[in-house]
Amino acid sequence: MVRLQKQLEQIREALFHTEDLTIRSFEVEGQMAKLVYLETLCDEEKLQISLFKQWFRAKSNQYPDLELDQLLTAVDIKEVTAVDEAVKELLKGKGVIGLDSGAVWFAFNAGMDTIRSIQEPVNELSIVGERAGFVESMTTNLHLLRSRVSTGEFRVRYCSLGRQSTHRVAVVWIEGIADKEIVEETYQRISRFTTNREVHPGRLQRQLMESKYSIFPQIFGTERIDATAGLLMQGRIAVICDQSSTCLIVPASLYTFMQSVDAYLLGKGIALLLHSLRAIGMFLSLYACALYIAIVTFHHEVLPAKMSISIKSSLENVPYPPFIEAILMIVIFQLIAEATIRLPSQLAQMTGVAGGIIISESLVKIGFVSNVYIVIIALSMIGNFMIPTFQMRIFAFAGQMLLVFGSAILGFYGIAFVTIALLIHFFTLEPFGVPYCMPIRSRAK
Repeated sequence: MVRLQKQLEQIREALFHTEDLTIRSFEVEGQMAKLVYLETLCDEEKLQISLFKQWFRAKSNQYPDLELDQLLTAVDIKEVTAVDEAVKELLKGKGVIGLDSGAVWFAFNAGMDTIRSIQEPVNELSIVGERAGFVESMTTNLHLLRSRVSTGEFRVRYCSLGRQSTHRVAVVWIEGIADKEIVEETYQRISRFTTNREVHPGRLQRQLMESKYSIFPQIFGTERIDATAGLLMQGRIAVICDQSSTCLIVPASLYTFMQSVDAYLLGKGIALLLHSLRAIGMFLSLYACALYIAIVTFHHEVLPAKMSISIKSSLENVPYPPFIEAILMIVIFQLIAEATIRLPSQLAQMTGVAGGIIISESLVKIGFVSNVYIVIIALSMIGNFMIPTFQMRIFAFAGQMLLVFGSAILGFYGIAFVTIALLIHFFTLEPFGVPYCMPIRSRAK
């Protein structure tokens, strides 16, 4: 009895005497037992089904000499011998039960189910394809993936992370298709991740990245089941975190970020057309503003005389050089884009119209920017929004800023130098030993 009371006091101290810690006493075969659980994490109905209904039947002498572990009807039962292990199990939403005379506690699943309904991801909409996305439950997500990839080679490997609390991460791949060395390297990188905070895919990305200071996105994140299943069948590896609806895919190339589910389902001809449009959008996003600055500042001769005179006349009332004009409008449009993302849909539409039309027209009238550059920045933003993934849109913004600075300093030569530097980095980047520019450059050396 003294031993059990001491352990209970240690559990209370480890949880800082939180008031949602519940301790229930009852009798099993003439011995006092204690049930410990956090009422904010556990489902009372599961506790009743897994323990107390069986306990009531045992008390009616239907099952004489029933052991404590046999009293539990839960599927997942784990023996716990240390207090810190018991605290970790409690924080997972499990109930812990032990006898006064026993040195072993038993933890069983009684977690409260708070899973939202399966629906299409808001950030990855598609015209064709499935309407199901991941949710904030690892078990549900693995069920959705396994039912989608119905093969016996579907492999799952768990990893527990965290110092204060333990969070599970699942590494998923197709045996025989995925590279075993990449699978092992992925697992080892995840195992080396240590944190006192919640394990989130955003934090795991830094651990999985090959070049942490590269502006190119190297870890593909998605909430779509069909996209994940398709990439798994291509030999990729998925990393799924508990309490998160984002699935990480490694290794990823530039083309992974430029593809969408529509391309998989509409055939090769339509996919090629869509990829060509996205390539044009990427080019406009990166180079439209930089080319405008270079032409207006250094290279007037590349334009016809009438067009050059028209552009120069529109710049007469602008008190700033084209570089300041470009930076000002890029920042304003990025602010409008961020505002529309964070606001509710009804307010986002109004904000987009107000920002895109009213602010732009007002800036032209008061002479802050030229009317020609309004067209240029609009084409640039439309090209940016044609990119299907948010990670690649961030790269496009970073690359756009580098090219704008290069064009402001050396004109076309500055654009060429920045482009060459980006291409050198692009062709030498190899996340998990796989060339980032696949299939332009093969893996063979």
